[in-house]
Amino acid sequence: MKVFAIAAVLAGIAVAPAFAQTAAAPAPANKADCEKAKMKWDDKGGKDGKGACMAMAPAAAPAKPAEPMKK
Repeated sequence: MKVFAIAAVLAGIAVAPAFAQTAAAPAPANKADCEKAKMKWDDKGGKDGKGACMAMAPAAAPAKPAEPMKK
């Protein structure tokens, strides 16, 4: 049973850095940094209405027509 406890602790230690890296970085605070990060600047966004950096929407892939089944 001690082996299971040790294995659980080691697994927790191994997984912890993966969760730490998922924290999102703060959005750039000015227009120049926003454009460098390939994001979109909204002039009227933000809490104070002075502008905010917004994530760009992912480009939609064109829809392919379904191919008919071959016999």
